[in-house]
Amino acid sequence: MKKDDILEKYKDYPEIIDSPVEMNEPNSSIKIFEGEYLIKDKINEIKVNGQISYEWYPNSGAHFSGIPLIETSKLFKITNGFNSFRIIIDGLEFGQGFITNTNFGSFNNDAYIKGILAQQAILGDKSIAIEKLRFSVPNLREFHGLSVKRVTEKNISVSRNRLRLENENFIIILDKCYNYKELYKALEAKGGYIILYGGELTSKKGSILIEDIKDTLHCLDTFLSFLNGRRTSALFIHGVYDNQTIWCDYTNYHTDNFKTVPTWPQRHSVIGLNELWQKFSTIWKDNDDKNFLTTIIHWYVEANGHAGFSEGSIIMAQTALELLYNWWIIENKKLIVGKDSENINASNKIRLLLSQLNISHSVSKSFTYLQSFINESKDIIDAPDAVVQIRNAIVHSQEEKRKKLSAIHYRAKYEALQLCLWYIEMSLLCILDFDDKYFNRCSKELYASKAEEYVPWTKKDDNK
Repeated sequence: MKKDDILEKYKDYPEIIDSPVEMNEPNSSIKIFEGEYLIKDKINEIKVNGQISYEWYPNSGAHFSGIPLIETSKLFKITNGFNSFRIIIDGLEFGQGFITNTNFGSFNNDAYIKGILAQQAILGDKSIAIEKLRFSVPNLREFHGLSVKRVTEKNISVSRNRLRLENENFIIILDKCYNYKELYKALEAKGGYIILYGGELTSKKGSILIEDIKDTLHCLDTFLSFLNGRRTSALFIHGVYDNQTIWCDYTNYHTDNFKTVPTWPQRHSVIGLNELWQKFSTIWKDNDDKNFLTTIIHWYVEANGHAGFSEGSIIMAQTALELLYNWWIIENKKLIVGKDSENINASNKIRLLLSQLNISHSVSKSFTYLQSFINESKDIIDAPDAVVQIRNAIVHSQEEKRKKLSAIHYRAKYEALQLCLWYIEMSLLCILDFDDKYFNRCSKELYASKAEEYVPWTKKDDNK
C-alpha cells in the first residue's frame, strides 16, 4: 500500500504529540541556555559566560555554571556579599538562585562558579499570552488509551497512546512517547527520572497567561499523582503562540524518584478517567476542598511509596483515613453531628467509611497473615480493628505495646497497609463518582485480569 493510501486510511486519527524535551537515557541533563548571562542583586552584578541546564541529581532543578567575566578580587567581594540574586538572560529575569560553589582560580585556571535556581525558572517573556502549552511528564505509568498515529519518512504507525482530559475550561492531552517501552525499561534498570509522555493544554476561552494557568497545572499534577501512585508533574512547560515557543518554564515541580508501586487504574483501559478528572477539577475549585485533595493524595502517595517502611506507612495511611472521615463523613455527609463525631474511636471511623463504600469489615482472603493475627488476638473483631491496633502498637511506646508490635509478623503489617491503601483508594473514587473497573490491590489475582473489577458500590450488571 502506498504512503498516500495509508495516510488516507488513517486520516481521522490524530497525530501523536511529542514531548517538547526528549530524553533517551534516564537522568540525562537538559540544556536550557548557553552563552552570557548576568547574576545580580540590588547593588552588584556579575557577567558570566557559561551554561544553564536542568539536572536531576543531586538536586532536581535548573543549575548554572560558568566563568565570571570580572576580576578575581571583585568576584570575591561580591560573592561573599550575595545571599540570593536574580539571573538575567537577554534582559529578562530567568529566576532567582544562589551560588553553591566558587573557585577563584589560580595562575593557570580561570575562576568558576556554580549555583542552583530556587523556585520559578522561566526562559523568555512570561508576560505574553499564548495559545497553548506543550509539556513533558516523567515517570508516569503506562495507559493504553485512545489511538493516535505517528508519521515519519519511512512509515506510519498507529498506537493506543492517548489520555484525553477535558473540563469546562481546558482540553489536556497526554500522549505516551512512541518508544515508551524502551524508555521505561531503561528507567527500571537505572532508576531516577525519564520523560515518558508529551502533553498539550489548550483553553476553550482564548489565550492563556502563565499566572492564570498555574492552579490548573497544580490540579493536573495532583490528579496524575493519584493515578500514578507516585508524584509526577508537568515539566518543561512551553508557552506556544503561532507555532512559536514564547517562553519555557524550567521550574522544578516535584516528581518522585522512580519506584514500582501498586496503583488502582486499569492498565488496558482509560474508561472513566475523563469523568474522574471533571469531578476532581470541580471539587478543586473550593480552597478548602483543594486543600483536602492535596493533603489526602500527599498521604496516599507517601504511604503507597512505603515511606518509613510498613510501620511508617501505616501511620500515614491512617492519617489519611482520619482526614477522609472528617471531610467526607462529618463535614460533607453530616452523618454524625456535635461532640459525638469527636468521641468515636478510630476503628468505628473506618467502619463508617466502609459503610459508604459497600465494603465488608472482613479481611481479604488473600491476606492470610493479617487474618492469622486477628484469629490469634482475643480482643480484635474485624479488619478495621486489626489495622487500628497495629497502628497503636507502632505509635505508642509503652513496654506492652512494644512487645505486641515485635510479635506481629512483618507480612501482617504489610497486609494491613495494603488494606488501608485500598480503603483510601475506594473512598476517593467514591467521592469522585467513579463507577467503573479498577485494579484491586487486595485481590489474590494480582497479576491477572481477574484483579480488575468494578468498584463495590456500582450498580452495573457485570458486578454480579
